[in-house]
Amino acid sequence: MSDKFDVAVIGGGPGGYVAAIRAAQLGAKVALIEKDKVGGACLNRGCIPTKALLACTSLFEKFQKAETFGISAKDVSIDLGKVVERKDRIVAKIVKGVEFLLEKNGVEIIHGVGKVGDIPARATILATGSTPACIPGVSFDGEKFLSSDDILNCVEVPKKLDVVGGGVIGLHFAFMFSSLGTEVTIYEALPEILPGIDEEVIVLIKRILSRRKIKILTGTRFDPALSSGKTLVCVGRTPADKNIKVNEKMETETPGVYAVGDLISQKMFAHVAYEQGIVASENAMGGNRTFDYNCVPYTIYTSPEIAGVGLTEKEAREKHTNIKVGKFPFAALGIAAAAGEIEGFIKVMADKKGKVLGVHIIGPDANTLIGSAALAIRNSLTVDQLAITTQAHPSYPEGLQEAALSALKKSLHIFEH
Repeated sequence: MSDKFDVAVIGGGPGGYVAAIRAAQLGAKVALIEKDKVGGACLNRGCIPTKALLACTSLFEKFQKAETFGISAKDVSIDLGKVVERKDRIVAKIVKGVEFLLEKNGVEIIHGVGKVGDIPARATILATGSTPACIPGVSFDGEKFLSSDDILNCVEVPKKLDVVGGGVIGLHFAFMFSSLGTEVTIYEALPEILPGIDEEVIVLIKRILSRRKIKILTGTRFDPALSSGKTLVCVGRTPADKNIKVNEKMETETPGVYAVGDLISQKMFAHVAYEQGIVASENAMGGNRTFDYNCVPYTIYTSPEIAGVGLTEKEAREKHTNIKVGKFPFAALGIAAAAGEIEGFIKVMADKKGKVLGVHIIGPDANTLIGSAALAIRNSLTVDQLAITTQAHPSYPEGLQEAALSALKKSLHIFEH
């Protein structure tokens, strides 16, 4: 171990390893302390493994519809054990990639548990993340009561699965296992699933869940005593330390100590942790960066996908008068018809001067489309600018342009009264 560092980063998840790399790029001598594998929950137990599993179950679902494309695919089956093995290979490869990046940037990785002051450094960045939260009366046992970590290694398809929590993580697994034939019931204590998501999007995804025979019980607290199969608890995540607070520069109350990611974030997304890690490391090296939650996009990997950025329509109407709302259905989009994915819509909202306030999408390629919307909001673009930006044909981005045209009452490919 080196005697002295400019920056010590505790925790090697998305916020931590990015902070370490950025500080090293700025010339710092950096130590990264990690008790497990670099990549944190996102890479090892969250974003990446979940999407690796969903890629397989989504492909399996497409095979069920092969006949509609003129393709004969009989007796198609899925081996969940092999699916999990594939997931593990993908995760291991990306972990090695992150380790390679840290090494090439000169970051010293120290395996172990650290706390402020353990490593002599001019600045310390805390990135110790979060763990799956549970509910009263339940302890995760990996058999009957499962966390989102546990279920990633499930190699047998359960006949029945109760999902406690109707948020993003719960819906990911509800879709995944329903596609494998599992009887899924979602329990949500709040009046509605997906808090913070545009209401019109929720209405449609609930119809889709119902068609898939996924039962949704809102305003209902799950009773562990009534569990009759496997129960997946997805009620959020608990920060490693609930008492740490930061300002917009990611500074804690202790001089020279910063905190990033799930440990302190209002929005527990990996991409939020990335950005916060950059802000913290640049400020630790004498910069003056701030972090803003107002243009953080989200993506939900349901089928079809959901994505959004900025205000929901309800929020926009509460904060602004005379807003402009435009909507374009995927059913009217040529590329969607060709791909056989016509369900959903793109919605664009702007204030009375035309500044884009929010974009919400449910449909194919939503995770890609939302990037342009985030760019528009981050740079205070107007709905007029979106409307006059020529998009390739046929393509999904045409739908974003058409939604902008709809907001201006200039729709070309749908008739609006």
